[in-house]
Parts: sequence; structure tokens; C-alpha cells
Amino acid sequence: MKSSLPANFLWGNSVSSMQTEGAWNEGGKGMSVYDIREPKEFASDWKVATDSYHRFEEDFDLMKDLGMNCYRFQIAWSRVCPTGDGEFNEEGIAFYERFITGLIERGIEPMICLYHFDMPLALAEKYNGFTDRRVLEAFIRYGKKMIDCFGDRVTWWLTFNEQNLYHMPEAFLISGYMRGDKTLRELYQIQHHVMMAHAHLTNYLHQTKPGKLMGGMLAHAQVYPATCKPRDVFCAQQLDEFFNQNLLRAFAGEGYSPEVMHFVEKAGLRDIYLDEDLAVLATMKNDYMAFSYYASRTLDSDPIPKDTPVNNYMLFGDKPNPHLKATEWNWQIDPLGFRSIITRYYNDWRLPVFPIENGIGGD
Repeated sequence: MKSSLPANFLWGNSVSSMQTEGAWNEGGKGMSVYDIREPKEFASDWKVATDSYHRFEEDFDLMKDLGMNCYRFQIAWSRVCPTGDGEFNEEGIAFYERFITGLIERGIEPMICLYHFDMPLALAEKYNGFTDRRVLEAFIRYGKKMIDCFGDRVTWWLTFNEQNLYHMPEAFLISGYMRGDKTLRELYQIQHHVMMAHAHLTNYLHQTKPGKLMGGMLAHAQVYPATCKPRDVFCAQQLDEFFNQNLLRAFAGEGYSPEVMHFVEKAGLRDIYLDEDLAVLATMKNDYMAFSYYASRTLDSDPIPKDTPVNNYMLFGDKPNPHLKATEWNWQIDPLGFRSIITRYYNDWRLPVFPIENGIGGD
């Protein structure tokens, strides 16, 4: 067994801008959807966070002291483009220039994530977030600008944090969605528009910044069948295909899952997937796979009503695993799940694997 990690092993931490920056109304920043959320007993005050906007140098010194050599942070879209699709804010861009410089000076590799749930409020109100292709286009414009600004100095890139969440009912909480009936069509519009933004920016990074790396990230849904009953096993396999393998196939250059696209046709959703979109997707391949992992879940097929879309299975079939302990957040502690995921990623795709988040949920 090795006594030390390889020289190129990256170890650090991962945050979102709303968890850290604060300064919600400083430096020319526009409003995001998080800026109108009121703090509650179990919800943070996003306006303050950890005040990283003013104190990031202290944070970086502590990270260096701990031996960290990588930091995944998020650029706040509304800090660099206050309305999401209007003029860029040079003061906000200059902040991230200083931020990146501070990391590099301390030997900490920056990894940029472009979106971690905090849609500019103006786009959410005007277009209802990623349901609208105009938000897809605005995101591509923003992402290209960030690549132009920072792509010479930053090797590691992610477009979306936990991209498969946009395939689940949680999508309506994180995509800038502010009104509507949360329909299946809207869910598939959101997930496809997010994927196309990722594809366009992956190709743009490769075309304009050779040697820089784009990854695709999942909140990997490790879901076991509740029993060995064939329907439990089958439904868990379907869930894996829709929530995990669909995007992993696309990230690896294979396009969308045939099983998912068969459902898209059957459900009358094919018009969402423009032919030119699928042509772009066919040209894209990521440089590494990334995931977050906190817990596994278990699926009981019995309570799932007939004709329920796979995307909604866990609304009915989520069942506690009697063989695992749980945290106070009811996240079940399953380290073998982590091992299973990371091993399968590399076995299946033979690309570098980057766990972005993991740990135990609790206060």
C-alpha cells in the first residue's frame, strides 16, 4: 500500500457562490433567485453566507494550511451579468480574476462551476428559467464569456452542479422555474436545455482553449431494489438508466440513452429535441466524469402507480433501507455505495473520475 498520494492527485473542497460569497448587493451584482429567499430555521441566510467575497484570502490561507490543492467554486452568473442576458459587469469579472489569482498563488488548482442553482432573478421572472430556450442561449453566452476571461488560467471546468437533478422533480426548485404546473413536458424541456448548454460550452472550451478540461457531474442516484422481486429490480434499473446512465452516455460521446429516447417518442416529447441539437450532442465528449455522493436509497415498486414516468418513481417508491443507519437528515450511510459508483464509472467509461462532493449530511 502506498504511503503517499500521487503527485497529480487533487484534493480539496467544493462550494457554491450562494453558500459562501455573501455581498449579494455589492460590486454591481444583480439579483438571483436566492436573494429573495428568506432565512428560516433550516435555511441559511444566503445574503451573508461565509462572507467569502470579502474574506477569500483568509479562506485560501486556511486551505493551503490544510494541504488542499484544489478548490471547486462557482461563478455567480448574476455577479458577472446582472440580468443574465444583458451587459457584463466588469467589477464582478475583476473579482473572480483576483479570486483565481489568489488560488494559483497558493498552489491551489481552481475548478470553475458555472451554475449551482442560482438563476439570475430577471431570467427566472421573464422566461421561467430553463424551460425557455432563450435562457439556454443566455447561459451559453455567459459561459463563453467566462471561458474567454479565465480559460487560459483555469484547466478544470464544470457547467452544471449535479446535472441529473434536472431529470428529477427537484428540477423545478433549481432551474429558475417560478410559475406553472410542473408538467412532464416542462421537466424534459429543462433537462434537455441544460444538456444542450453543457454540450455547446464543452465544444467551445475544446475549440478555443486546447488542453483545458470539461467534466460532466451527477448527483449519482445509487438506488437499490427494495427486494429481489423482479419488478423491484427492473424499476431500479430503469431509474439508473434515466437518472444516471442517460447523462453518462452523453458525457462519454454516445448521445442520449436509447431507452430514454424511446420514452421521449412514446410520450410525445420528441419535438423538444431539435435535430440540430442532437447533431451538436453527437460531436461532444467530456474529458472526465464527476459526481457527488452522500447516501444511497431503496426503491419499492409496489406503491408506484401504473404509467408513472420513471422520473417520478421515487415520489412513490422511496423506502428506507433497513440494513443502513441514517443521519439526522435521514441520509442513509453507505460507504460501499461510493466504492461501487467510482469503480463502475472508470470500468464503464475509462475516463478520469472526480468525486466533487461527498460526506455525511447533518447539522
